[in-house]
Amino acid sequence: IMDKEKEIQRGHRAKAILEDEIFAEAIQKVSVELDQEWLNSPIRDTEGREKIYMMKKMLNVLLVQIQSVMETGKLASKQINK
Repeated sequence: IMDKEKEIQRGHRAKAILEDEIFAEAIQKVSVELDQEWLNSPIRDTEGREKIYMMKKMLNVLLVQIQSVMETGKLASKQINK
């Protein structure tokens, strides 16, 4: 049960991060800037475009990881409440 409670606490913290206005604004800003960089990059700059693509992917990986912690916490909460 202690592990489940820890998962619930981590889930709440992850939810707070995802809902934090400053965090959401930062993610949005970085995403838009990467999109603009990609759109403004020369077609011949394949390497530069690949780096931008990888940065977008890593931004998404970060968000998915935090969402995963949040969902694990929700699951733990449901298991304790049963």
